Parts: sequence; C-alpha cells; structure tokens
Amino acid sequence: MRNRLGLESAQDYTASPIHSHVRTTGPVDLIVDRYIVRLVALPTLFGFLLLILLVTAFNAATLLRDAAFSRIPFEHVLTMVFLRDVTASEVLLPTALYFGVLATMLNWHREREAFAFYGAGIGPLRMARPVWLLCFVASVVVATLALFARPWAYGESYRLDASAASLSTSAMQAGRFYSISDDTVLVANAIDRDADTMQGVFMQNRMTGGVRIIHAESGRILPAAADVGRRIELEHGVSQWIDDATLADRQSTFERLVYFAPEEAFEGISSQRRALATAMLLGSERPKEVAELQWRVTLPLTAFFMMLIAVELSRSKPKSSPYPRLIVGLVVYAIVFNMGAVARTWVENGQTAALPGMLWVPLLPLVIFVLLRRIPALSLARPA
Repeated sequence: MRNRLGLESAQDYTASPIHSHVRTTGPVDLIVDRYIVRLVALPTLFGFLLLILLVTAFNAATLLRDAAFSRIPFEHVLTMVFLRDVTASEVLLPTALYFGVLATMLNWHREREAFAFYGAGIGPLRMARPVWLLCFVASVVVATLALFARPWAYGESYRLDASAASLSTSAMQAGRFYSISDDTVLVANAIDRDADTMQGVFMQNRMTGGVRIIHAESGRILPAAADVGRRIELEHGVSQWIDDATLADRQSTFERLVYFAPEEAFEGISSQRRALATAMLLGSERPKEVAELQWRVTLPLTAFFMMLIAVELSRSKPKSSPYPRLIVGLVVYAIVFNMGAVARTWVENGQTAALPGMLWVPLLPLVIFVLLRRIPALSLARPA
C-alpha cells in the first residue's frame, strides 16, 4: 500500500525502527520538505488568522464603546485596531504555530502516514527538519515584531490616544454633547468639515458663583499652543450669565469670543517604555525598561524552543488518542508563558536583579525540549 507521495505504508514496515535513516536523493528531499511545510503551514496560517480575527473583534468592540474614541474619525479607530493587532501578533503567531504543529503532526502520526515515511527510510529527524526551518522563520518574524514593530505600534497608539483625548472640530458629530473639561460642555447643530467650523454652537460653562451659557452662530476649535491650552473661537453670539445666589440673568452679545480650554497633560512618547526603540532601552537601569528590553529579546527564543517542543510531542503511536499529548502540550504552554509573565513582573517591580532578570525564561522550554528528546516514551525516538 502506498501513500500520496508513493511511499509504502507503515503496515508493511511495522517492525522497522523509526530512528532508522536512509539518505534520500535531492528531488525526493525537496518533495518531502514541501509536503511537510504545506502540511503544517496551512493550518497554522488559518489558526493565526482566526486568532487575529477574534482579537480584532474584541479590540473594535472595546474602542467603539470608549467615549474618548468616539471623538476621533472612524478611520483612526480602524488604525487603532490594526496597531493593537500588530502588538498582539508577537504572541499570537508562535501560539498558532505551536498548536498548529502539535495538532497537525499528531493527526499525521495517528493516521499512520508518518510511519509510512519512517518505513521508507526517512527518519523522524529528517522529517522534523522542514518543521524546524519553519519554526526558525517564524521566530525571526517574532523577533522583528518584538524588536521593531512593537515599539512603532505602541508609539502610534499613544499618539492616537492623545488625539482622542483632545477634542477637535473635525472629530465632532452634530447634535452630540462633548465635555471640554470638568465644568464645560459643547454641542453644535451642524459641522462643516471642509471649513473646519461648527454651526449653531451651544456651550455651557459652570463657574464659581454661577453658570455661563453661550449661543453662537459659528465657531471652531483650535489646537493648543505652546503657552496656552486649546482655544474655542465663537462668532456672532449671545452670552448669558446666571447667578446661583440671585438667579439674576445678565446677557451680552459679541462678535467674537475666545474661550481657553485646559489641555490634558500628555507624558509624551519618550516617557512610554513600550514605545521606546530597542536601541534606546540598551543600558537603561530602570526596572520597567529593563523588563521591556528583556521581554523583546527573550520572546523569540522562547517561541522557537516552544515550537521545537511541539514537534517532539507530536509523535504519537498509530491510532492512539491525540488528547493526552494535546493536554501535555497545553500544560507546557501555560507553564512557560505564565512563568515568562511572572518573571517580567518581578523585573518590573525590582523583585529580582536585572541579571539574570528574564534571561532564564528561554532556558525553561530548552530544558523541556532536551528532556523530551531523552524520553522515548514521549518523543518516540524508537518504537516502544
């Protein structure tokens, strides 16, 4: 009996040790590599896209419920969702590949197709080689995301956060009340986005001793200058002052009125450690920045060794249940990444020194990988 590649099935080679190895020719090597890569890559890509879709839906729902982000244009909200997807990808990609390799290769062994390769003289190490290469490429992508894309995405997110906290005319919606400060609200009947002006403006300002109510034909919001906050310029209107004690009403008209609104403080990108370039974190002695740098450095290594663990755990016996090994894989994943999160918290809080800091975290999956290689009952280095 032959499989899809023309190799004889495991039923004809049940007595052959799977650690045996016969050197294959170049074309056969290429065919085997392409087959294994396609076997693993397609489910992994599907799983990664599914995880991204779930994260996107969650981020979109969260942002659309946030009152601050209702002030900014919808395309900026989409940009925020994309940036959050980028920051999540550094963890979602190795997760998808880890479980993609584990589930796909488990089923491949369970259906005996892997044993057909072993019986044809293509040993487990040779079959694992293209998967290792795929894991290495994925680790390089994770390193790029962690070292470069992560700070860029966080920097852009912080800038959009600042713009969401600062109201502008173009971001307003007609007929909706906006809080300028703790004691001031603003609403406009219409918004002319081309001219960046408001029409039919109503503003109420609670002050000590009374309330000021302003009606204006038009107005606009100007960004904060270097020495003053945001300016709200109103034209052709009426200002009314209502005294709390006497309820007296004083009214005046104006051609042009300027209101200075307090600007919320923004720390700036340079003070946000997640947005700092990796080169700027080198040599820092601040615990939070040290933890950020070590997270970026250790994540690709941890992901690579975790994916190697998945390859070892995926060698199940024919027709055996895949669930025990899936459970073991899930437990290993939870232990390693939770320990990484704990180690990061320790470094951030100064509970552990910068050295070793988080640098021991990749050693944990490496030790697990070495142990699996030395336990035939788990890695199936030879038939039991």
